[in-house]
Amino acid sequence: MAVFAYLLLSVGNELFDVANVFIRSGGSLAECRDYWQCKRRDQLFQYYIDRYYSNESENGGAMSSESLDSCDFAYQDSPKSPGSRSLDKSSATETVYTLEGITEVSPGLSFVISGSILLTCERFSINFVLKNSDLALHFNPRLPQNYIVRNCRVKGVWGKEEVASPLSFNLHRGKQFKIQILVTDKEFLMCVNGRHFNAFKHRLPYKKICSLEVKGDVKDVAVEQVFVECYPDIILDEIQELSKDSFRMQPMSDSNFKIMPYTGRLTEPFTNGKNLHIRGKVKLLPHSFYVNLQTNHYWWPHPNVLFHLNPRFGSVGGKHVICRNSWINGKWEREERSENLTDFMPGKLFHLTIACTEGSYQVFLNEKLIVEFYFREDPRLVQSVYIQGDIKVFSVVLESAY
Repeated sequence: MAVFAYLLLSVGNELFDVANVFIRSGGSLAECRDYWQCKRRDQLFQYYIDRYYSNESENGGAMSSESLDSCDFAYQDSPKSPGSRSLDKSSATETVYTLEGITEVSPGLSFVISGSILLTCERFSINFVLKNSDLALHFNPRLPQNYIVRNCRVKGVWGKEEVASPLSFNLHRGKQFKIQILVTDKEFLMCVNGRHFNAFKHRLPYKKICSLEVKGDVKDVAVEQVFVECYPDIILDEIQELSKDSFRMQPMSDSNFKIMPYTGRLTEPFTNGKNLHIRGKVKLLPHSFYVNLQTNHYWWPHPNVLFHLNPRFGSVGGKHVICRNSWINGKWEREERSENLTDFMPGKLFHLTIACTEGSYQVFLNEKLIVEFYFREDPRLVQSVYIQGDIKVFSVVLESAY
């Protein structure tokens, strides 16, 4: 009876949580799905932590490479996971491609790895190998969990995993994949299916990389290595410029969201009298987001960012810290920040306007002025708009006052 009551209470709490999300999101089934996926991922991470410390204790405090490598398989087979099934992980270690004799690894060397993902794929990995078999980079997509692990391995011991990314998971069973990995002086930059994914700072000397290997549930693998002058080479969203009258007639539908992070190209200079309009929706559990007005769309070399707008949602009661800054000639300038009572609310729509005036950028939220940032560089140098963080964006347009 007690067990039945516990199960009933657990199911009731989960249904209550989902119902609460459904109400707060205005009846969005997509938000409920995202919430449920996040909750399942949190359960996986908690199991990972429990498994890791259990192995650490059993091994007398030594890190267990097995627990780091196969914890998600253990989770799938665990009694904590309803509907679990046994997974064959033998294919996860099978080498399907090797590129030997990599020489003179230096900043600007780009590797493009392409192929097909098997219909039965659980995971695969791309490894940059040193002569002593250490791994400078272990790039490991895990399809059941919808995330990509980045790590290194030294003398058989795995380091600290990195799994977070602003880019949603876009690798799928039975589909082609194209992954670009660029070597810079400080880090690896990674692009997945035409979109910048993340960076991994060097933990081992990249100049000692001698081979590249691909393991796991993929086929028809090909690797191209070439030196490039900029990264990534992607197709940009062209930001439409509208007259004031046309802008007023624009539909306000939020049915089609942009792929995030968002990168858009301005077809005309962003000068005095023009307004950049961003319409979107704040996620349910937001931390922050930012909008960059920058000189180009590349990640490497780093563009100048003439205006960096960064609202942060750490405060309670509608007050948020709003940071402003610029990145000029390889470094951040003096930061400006203020704590404002704003209309940014979890799960709610917003209309953000950046107005270019004679001497500053003025930022309006739902037609209310919230901050101003005086020019540090000529605004005509702005060529692209980059948006990243805990928001969904469905419209980015440039309005001309003339």
